[in-house]
Amino acid sequence: MVETQGSARVPVTVAAVDNDRMALLALKGIMPQLLPESRWLWGVETADEAVHRTLDPDTRPQVLLVDMSLGDATGVSVCRMIRQRTNRVALLAITAFPTDAYARRAAKAGAQGIVSKADIPQLAKALRTVATGGTFAPPQFAGMFRAADAAVVVTGTAAASTVPEAAITPGTETDVDANTGNRPKLGAKESETLHLLSQGLSYDEIASRWGVAASTVRTHAHRAVDKLGAHSLAHAIAIWLSR
Repeated sequence: MVETQGSARVPVTVAAVDNDRMALLALKGIMPQLLPESRWLWGVETADEAVHRTLDPDTRPQVLLVDMSLGDATGVSVCRMIRQRTNRVALLAITAFPTDAYARRAAKAGAQGIVSKADIPQLAKALRTVATGGTFAPPQFAGMFRAADAAVVVTGTAAASTVPEAAITPGTETDVDANTGNRPKLGAKESETLHLLSQGLSYDEIASRWGVAASTVRTHAHRAVDKLGAHSLAHAIAIWLSR
């Protein structure tokens, strides 16, 4: 909820992470229309910087918009790292891809909602909802986001997350083969690489798990991108998730 001091409304601080600089500039520019009572705090392009700034009390926003596609990182991992450390930030996942590609993982990672970046009216509604302690998601995922809701209220403390830590660690979902329909067939390691990347693991973390060099994992990922005809790793992951 939005606090008031006397008759004055205290602005809701908003920040965003998106590896598309133009998207960040656009979000900053339209924020007064999306959430009139907001104050733009910062916008960054990398996962590491977003996590660092969010966990720092001096730069912590009350609402963080998290793009689900961040180059070699994922917005899912950003949400998970932040939620493991604090419940004092409302996390809203945003994506240029279909929201159902990321909704389940965003919910399990502790986000309060997910919305398309292209749907401005829905983006405004989602911001208002999570800023007042609610959840926002497509109807088919609404129950999941309620279950994953960390009871965030942007004006202060929050209850502990209702999602047990085990529920948001990599590998908790069944790895379903993505090689269906007319899609080119991915090798086992290529499929597993996309699976683990979609869960928020980095190349180095996957390499450590497999006992190989990070360059080997990167090669599997690049081959998957080529076979799926994707224009980026994030696009390949989105295609794989929408199987």
